[in-house]
Amino acid sequence: MFAHVPIAVGIQLICWGIGHLLGAPARASIWIGCFAGAAVCAMREITQREYQWIEQFGHGRRANMPGYAGIEVWQWNSHSISETIVAVLACVAVAVVVTKRA
Repeated sequence: MFAHVPIAVGIQLICWGIGHLLGAPARASIWIGCFAGAAVCAMREITQREYQWIEQFGHGRRANMPGYAGIEVWQWNSHSISETIVAVLACVAVAVVVTKRA
């Protein structure tokens, strides 16, 4: 159910590692990674909602979709909302733990 969590945290840790290799501070790297991991999960859900909108209302054409259709979070299903929230919270938790230890 929470498939986004390992993806988000994995992206976060990769960004942290890249930052370390480039000589960036650990705190900066882990928080940039937090943003990147959370953004990937949110973008996936936005894209999924866009495709749902196209199927339901757009007659199969992306051109019929308004630009804001994917970011209408209140139209997301509960699974999409919970996946995104849990992934973001997992990234924040990792970042807080690393920040406290760094």
